[in-house]
Amino acid sequence: MAVQNTLVEDMTDPLVFKRCLGREENFLNFCLFFENEIDRFGYQSVFQKYLVGGSEMADDILCRIYMGYVHGIIHIGMALEFKQARLLAEGFAQACVHHDWWYTDYLTEAEKLSKRQVEPSLPLSACVDLARAEEKIRNCSSPYYHLQKRKVTGEMCLDLEPARDGVLKNAGPELVRLAARYRVDPNDLDRATAELQNTAVYLTAGAQRPPYICTFDFFLLHSVTSSIGHTMFLAEPSLTREQKARLLEYTGRVYLLSYAGQGCPEIHLDWLASHPSRLPNQGWDEVFDRACYHEDDGHMCKLIRCMAHAQDTSKPYDHLPEFRVKQSLFLTAGIAAIDSGSAKPMDGTKHFDFIRGAGFAEAWQRFPKRDEHLAARAHL
Repeated sequence: MAVQNTLVEDMTDPLVFKRCLGREENFLNFCLFFENEIDRFGYQSVFQKYLVGGSEMADDILCRIYMGYVHGIIHIGMALEFKQARLLAEGFAQACVHHDWWYTDYLTEAEKLSKRQVEPSLPLSACVDLARAEEKIRNCSSPYYHLQKRKVTGEMCLDLEPARDGVLKNAGPELVRLAARYRVDPNDLDRATAELQNTAVYLTAGAQRPPYICTFDFFLLHSVTSSIGHTMFLAEPSLTREQKARLLEYTGRVYLLSYAGQGCPEIHLDWLASHPSRLPNQGWDEVFDRACYHEDDGHMCKLIRCMAHAQDTSKPYDHLPEFRVKQSLFLTAGIAAIDSGSAKPMDGTKHFDFIRGAGFAEAWQRFPKRDEHLAARAHL
């Protein structure tokens, strides 16, 4: 749909802006609107007015950057990292047209309960473990959500959505209560940022299921690829410490929602650590090179880059128990990720190399067992 220049001008009226939210046909209008706002006032002012400033409008968009499986915050973080104003405008625009209202309800309720501090705060990794230990949360989703297909074309679809129709419908209060326990001290931002990134790798790379080969959950991996943006938020001088802490809290709580939606997969770091590499003598340079030649749409590259970044940020805190993924394991995770990729990952069902719903036994049935896979490789 073409840009409507008069509507873009009218978006400076808060009432018009609000009426345009959640409508996908306004994507290009929002792109131009935010480009204009950044040009006129600077990206720092745009962040304050439309994301972190605490106004009704900013709080609305803050929730929306997590809709659409966190792609809004991914794009905003990358825009800061690479100093791309148009990408920043696109990230805000994408967020503004999302309409996954259940994220707003969940994040708002969790924050309200968090402020009451009814229960002691917990590291994010502990919240992940407690989510799996809580029977109602562990069983709130279903493998069916990842098996939906259109009746006529047979195309995959998500008419029923794991977070909305599974997690929040069946275990909403329980997850909100747990998410409220993840609280970030504004005076502990360096460690808290690294902890978020480490935990993203923990719940993604650790979500394996012996005896099957290592593979990575397509939805959980977006936790890893969105976590790197918090390094940019941490370094951004226009954000207050309190604003940076709040962003971390919101992101961590969304990771818990995603983890529950994929069936709270049991974490098997030992199985990941024992992954037998396809190629000998690999370091990060070799893994990066393989990832760059992997013919998908960028998900593998982003995953591997962000896991390597998490290794760097986690290093000063490797001795702390909440940092579950230790330094020796990150490279193995990167190798396991690229080893899981096929030669034509976009043929047929896109991203078919990645598992969907790693917490469900049914999802693993199409993947080979490790010993069978190794035996087949030995005969090649």
